[in-house]
Formats: sequence, C-alpha cells, structure tokens
Amino acid sequence: MSYPSNPAQEVVVEVTALASGGSCVGSIVSPEELVGKKAFVPYTIPGERVTAVVRQHKKSFINGDLVSIEKVALERRMPVCPAFGQCGGCDLQHIELNSQRRLKASMVEDLLKVHGGIVAQDGVSIMGADLPGFEYRRRMSFHVNKKQEFGLYRKNGRQIVEITQCPISTPAINLFLEQNLELIKRCAPEIETVTVEDHNGTIFVAFEVHPKNGTALTSLLPKAEFQELEARIGNIQVNYRHKPIYRGKGRASEAPPVGHFSQNNAQANSLMVEYLTSLVATERVTDLYAGAGNISIPLAQAGRTVTAVEVDPQLVAFGESRALAAGVADRLTFHTKSCEKWVERSTPDATVVLDPPRGGALEVCQRLLADVSPRLLYVSCYPPTFARDAQVLQDRGYQLLEVKVLDMFPQTYHSETIATFERRKQ
Repeated sequence: MSYPSNPAQEVVVEVTALASGGSCVGSIVSPEELVGKKAFVPYTIPGERVTAVVRQHKKSFINGDLVSIEKVALERRMPVCPAFGQCGGCDLQHIELNSQRRLKASMVEDLLKVHGGIVAQDGVSIMGADLPGFEYRRRMSFHVNKKQEFGLYRKNGRQIVEITQCPISTPAINLFLEQNLELIKRCAPEIETVTVEDHNGTIFVAFEVHPKNGTALTSLLPKAEFQELEARIGNIQVNYRHKPIYRGKGRASEAPPVGHFSQNNAQANSLMVEYLTSLVATERVTDLYAGAGNISIPLAQAGRTVTAVEVDPQLVAFGESRALAAGVADRLTFHTKSCEKWVERSTPDATVVLDPPRGGALEVCQRLLADVSPRLLYVSCYPPTFARDAQVLQDRGYQLLEVKVLDMFPQTYHSETIATFERRKQ
C-alpha cells in the first residue's frame, strides 16, 4: 500500500547500510514528521548524509531518488562507465571496490541476524578480496529494438540505454561488440535480445527473435548482415521463446547451451569450486541444482562419487558430455529432475551441495535430514532467500558454521555466499 505524498517532497537521510536490491538504507532525520523512518536511496554510501526526493511512500519506509550529498563518504569514487546511473546493470560503481565487498559481507551478516536470529559460529568473511572489479563478466544479454537502438535496459524500465562497450564484460565480448555492433543492429526488428558468451576466449552468440513473431526466422536468415555474422562467428544460434530454432553452420558440435545458467565470473568460480571441493570429506556427495556439472565434475575429479540433480535437460546433456571428456563419467551420475521432486523420493548422501537459483531451495531444505546428511554446503546468489532457508535448516537440526562472501559480481549488489552447515551437536 502506498501513502499519499507530495511527489516533490524532499527528505534528509543518514545512510547506514547496503540493502539487497542495490540501494543503501538509512534513517530520515528531516522533516520532523518523518524522522526515524527508513529510506532506501540508490547511489549512496553508508556514512553519507544525503537529500533525496520521495519516489514512493510506504507504511514503514520510503523509496527516494538522490538529489544531493551533504556529507560525502571517503569510499566514493568516479564511476568508470558513462552509462552508470541509467543502465540497470551496475549499482555500486560509485563505491571503492574493497568497500563494496565489506558492505556485501555486512549485508549478509545482518540479514541472517535480522531474519533468522542466526549467527555463524566462525563468522562471515570475504573470500577472493583480490579478484578484479572489471572485465570479468563472460555472459551478457543485450537488447535491440526496431529503431536499431542497442544496449541494456534502463534501471526499472524497458527503455534501452545505448552502449558500445561494457566495462564489466570480458575483453573478448567487448571486442565482439566493436567488430560486429552495426551488423547486429541491422538484424532488427527480427531479433530483440542478443546473448553473448565468452568461453575461454571463444565467443558464442544466441539471437532471440521477438516472442510475437514466430516467422521472424524466415526474414532474418536471408539478411546480408546475419549471413556476414554467421560467417564471422560460426558459433551462432537463433532462439524463439528461448528454444533453438536455428543453429549456425559453423557452430561447434560440443557448443555450450547459450543462455542457460553458467557461472558468469570464471576467476571467482574457480576459487569457489576449489574451496567447495576442499570441504567435502565423504566418499559420496549429492549435488543439487547441478547445472552442467560446474561443481559435480571437479568433485568427481577429486575422487568423489557424485549424484547430480538438474531439471534443465540441455544443461544435463552438456554436463554428461563434459564428464565424459573429463574421464569421470563412471563416478558422476546425472538425474534430469527437479530437486524438489528428487529429494521427495530419494535419499541424499552424507554430504549435500546446494546451488539453487535466486528463489532459493525452501522445499528442499524442508526435506533434508541432519541425521542422514550431516554436512551441507549451500551456495547462494541471493542473500534474502539464503537467510530464509538458513532459518529452516537451523530448525531442522543444522548449525551454521561459516559463511564466505565471494564477490562474483563486482559493481553490483549481487554476491555469492558459500555457507557450511553441520548437524548440530546434542
């Protein structure tokens, strides 16, 4: 429910913490009738005093837009990208990188305390503090419209902010844009989304045609621009409603399923997988939400016998081919099934790895038994659902030992948390 307010009303806010969603949160100190109320204001930093204009007035908080900064934090810096503040991709380019990481760790710690009354026995700490802050993102989805505007969606909208380069993308993706942007633009209006993935320096591309135009492929394929792109790239496909309807003639036979889930930061992912592998001491392990074997394959390479559960058949097929190539197919078994259904009818191993999507793993957590699976490693990309699930696990006999916060997504409010749970000692 929104409350009536003057749309031009200004408030003064003392900013105290980073909030999930990309804004920072603080307390209103003026005007008098709103003193003490929470306010969420993007592009601010804890420790700053700012003036914001009220955009939305709720019962217990307001959302505001930054007007001016009366007290500037030492951590503030000039954003690298000229589209920052318009593009919906980055939230935190105005904050020094190490400070971003400290704020993310504090946010995770606060969410656990506030929403579940949970304190990790060995604390919440930062992992990978020396990872780069730019040129890390190896999968990008860009948008193009019938006016041939190309870029990323505006924050809180569907208008396109035009860009030619993205500083958080890998150099290979930016080189691809530099060489092919004008050709891509002229593939509109048939296409509306272009997903570009960098796999060890090799570019893979998926065009998504407009969901209301199932015949777009007929006019797209003869276009000279598309044919030129296909000749240049090779690893190209066209999707309709997220399903492939055309695969390029030069596409590699073992090409990854472009647009399906894969970890976006190769360096951070390697660090995470190495850490997770070190935490598994049992011979057998169950990997839930396994994807294409990002964690399962290294576990099998380390000598574990792995049961991997993943609902996406394209990811399973790619994972099985990767396991075969890695020589671990005899120790890794994939099940193409939702994890919720699998745990309902099957018994997990003594060690369970969970790497769910943003929605978390509530139903799975409600079925796990600490006596059956006394060690649980939970990888989360969304702290609010992790805090919710951690409370469920605590109620089911688990104790949270430690949380590592890995900055998988610098310049954004997102991060990866790796939590270790064990059966609570009686």
